[in-house]
Amino acid sequence: MKPLVISLGFNGYQWIYARNVKTQQSYCDRNGFDYVMVSRPRFTNMLMECAWLKIPLIIAALEAGRPWVLFLDSDVEVKLNAPSFLSNEVEGRDLYLANGFSGRVNSGVIMVRRSERVISLLSQMYSNAMNPIPAEDDVGWGENGHVIHYTRTYEGLQILEPRWNNNVSPNLDDYFRHYSAGPMRKFYKFTLFEKVVYRMAKKYNRYSTANILSFNESMDILMLAVGNAYPEAFPKRFNSITGRSMSV
Repeated sequence: MKPLVISLGFNGYQWIYARNVKTQQSYCDRNGFDYVMVSRPRFTNMLMECAWLKIPLIIAALEAGRPWVLFLDSDVEVKLNAPSFLSNEVEGRDLYLANGFSGRVNSGVIMVRRSERVISLLSQMYSNAMNPIPAEDDVGWGENGHVIHYTRTYEGLQILEPRWNNNVSPNLDDYFRHYSAGPMRKFYKFTLFEKVVYRMAKKYNRYSTANILSFNESMDILMLAVGNAYPEAFPKRFNSITGRSMSV
């Protein structure tokens, strides 16, 4: 099976960063990788916490037999000079991350080589999504804090050069330019349409009615919808935090 590259965007973010998504698709076409942009359902009541979805998606792809999986946030632009991410392979390492502007690993770009060890790590990370982590690892929301925490002592981790996930400097000769919240966001030149959608998305996230379902229940619903929308990319069934198996 070919390596799989995954991105995701809901609640308008699939349109805000559509230009970046095109660079991701072109990168995959140049290198012979399969690519899936997960943008269905179009909207989810998970709001910003839907970023957690990347972890079970990576697990599902690995369990389906993908030898490598690359996850890219939708706000990651792939440069034309970017080589195959497979060039980073190091013997004995199966998880590849770069440090972000905070000096800690950033989960906007995740490279994974299939192994039982890394699947176990990601599963542990996801199963503890609602459990607290030390303050020094916390980033305030989403999955990045758990990625920081659970990879601190992971022997299979390889730290990448910043050019593979540059959310620090506009002057870096980078491969993957990440316009995440922080110093790089201001350098993304939003079109008028993107600005409007971006403001609407922020308001939606701020004022949306509080989710009456638990995180586990909401993720089950979202994963089921994604599995039904993208059966070729994620043919395996998801196992939820709560332990329920869900056929997709």
